[in-house]
Amino acid sequence: MNNLSKFLFLFAVATICITSCSKSDDNNNDWADEQRRRDSLNRVRIEALLEEQAPILKDFAEEHIPGAVLDDSTGIWFKIHEPGEEGSYTRWLVPSSMGGLALARPTVEVKYTGKLLTGEVFDETSEDDPKDKTRSFQIGNDNMGGGLIPAWNLAFYPKEIRLNGNDYKIGGLTEKGLQKGAAIELVAPSPYCYDNREQKNKEGEITIPADSPLHFYIEVVDIKDKN
Repeated sequence: MNNLSKFLFLFAVATICITSCSKSDDNNNDWADEQRRRDSLNRVRIEALLEEQAPILKDFAEEHIPGAVLDDSTGIWFKIHEPGEEGSYTRWLVPSSMGGLALARPTVEVKYTGKLLTGEVFDETSEDDPKDKTRSFQIGNDNMGGGLIPAWNLAFYPKEIRLNGNDYKIGGLTEKGLQKGAAIELVAPSPYCYDNREQKNKEGEITIPADSPLHFYIEVVDIKDKN
């Protein structure tokens, strides 16, 4: 199962679990069938976007991010500019309240710039503003609830984790995940950014059109477990 399928599958399961609680037994089957139909159409839509945007991202990466490598399962191109302090964060898996293991959701402090492929900056931290030199986020939360876009979550999490003699495939972009002091540059297809949801500023102006691939430069100032 590729990373796109995993994201869609997990989101669909979460949606079904939450919503079905409010449905009567008589309507569950019809609702589930409709949900599967919508999920199938959404997968087709996203796969078409990934295919359409792949050559655009390839050309962009070759021109603007020399040395970038492609993550085949997502279509994200990335380059590690600084590896960071090895071992500064390793606690990627934690005990789950439901039993077993779950992904940790550490807090990251970053400097970053986000651009459209036109080069237009839509968001960035500021060296000139003491209150905005860095920003903090909790990774592992999807952007539907105000969390990080999938491309950022994939950038921070490692590909695989070995714990107590067992290997766990996570699906991140890098071998060990981003560490304190790391710097990564990436360009991601729109389904791993804001997908078909346009983003607006406080004045109501569109800053990120729907279906926009995005270009980021991220510096990790710190990464630690949430207090």
